[in-house]
Amino acid sequence: MNPSKPAPAHRGRTPAAKPLATSSTASTASTRAKQATSSLKPSDGNTRPTKAAASAHGTDAKSKSTTSRSGSVNKPEPSASTSSAAKSPPSVVVEPSVEGSAPAPTSDSLQVAAQLYPWLYMTSTLEACFQTAEEAAKKDLAARSEQLAAAEAEISDQRTRFQAERAADFYDELSTDAFAETAPRIMQTFLSHGDACERVEAEALQLATHGAKSLDEDAPLQVYDEMLNSLEQLHAEAVELETSILKLTAIPESESGPGPEREPASGGDLAKEGASSASAREQIMGVFAACLPVLRARISNLLMAQELIDGAQENLSITLRMESLGLA
Repeated sequence: MNPSKPAPAHRGRTPAAKPLATSSTASTASTRAKQATSSLKPSDGNTRPTKAAASAHGTDAKSKSTTSRSGSVNKPEPSASTSSAAKSPPSVVVEPSVEGSAPAPTSDSLQVAAQLYPWLYMTSTLEACFQTAEEAAKKDLAARSEQLAAAEAEISDQRTRFQAERAADFYDELSTDAFAETAPRIMQTFLSHGDACERVEAEALQLATHGAKSLDEDAPLQVYDEMLNSLEQLHAEAVELETSILKLTAIPESESGPGPEREPASGGDLAKEGASSASAREQIMGVFAACLPVLRARISNLLMAQELIDGAQENLSITLRMESLGLA
């Protein structure tokens, strides 16, 4: 190969020309190096990183590289300071008691007014509510009392009218023929017979137990005969009175005689008058029917008194006969 000849060019490739090192290129490289150095320096307000931070940075880099190589995560071991902080007990915070912290009294008029105004407003509102409720209750009570007074007045008028009607019906019933003639006489006889029975029965008991106070020598048994006659008469009156009462109570309403003439009334008034008349008649019949047991008791007492007087008279006659024979 001839050195004077140029080297053959490669096929399909053009050789790149190498740049020449000049002074401008060197200055540019030095400027870039200074900028890189200044960017690595810390700022004015920051401090330089410590060796521990650098070692931690290196450890993190190593751990990252280890994780990327092995595919597993290796956690760093906790330091001694971290373990001691984890084992220390938690601190207990004591809160101040609420009872001890009473609000301090104040002398500011605005604060005093602000504290008193809600209470005054609530008190005045409650008093107004109570007063309104009391007035409403009083109004209701007054209205109710007026209603009750009106109702009572109406009821009292009706009661007075009802009592007057009953009295009028009673007197109308008494004014009929049967009651006008028979009922008063029977009642008077009943009362007088009761007084006579009470007096004669007491005398008969005294005569039967203690005898006569003074005997007539000509007729010593005459006192007993008179007492027997009185008892017999009272017994007959009692029997007659009982018969009269039975007849009076057995008189039907149609035979009691027509009442006083009245104007024709409607059906309802007739029914009402009939009911009132029947009620008055029932009252009268009840009074006379109650006399029957009393009369029966009187009759039994009179019979017993007759037996006592008969016994006393017989004893006295036996005594007198024995005296006359000289046996006593």
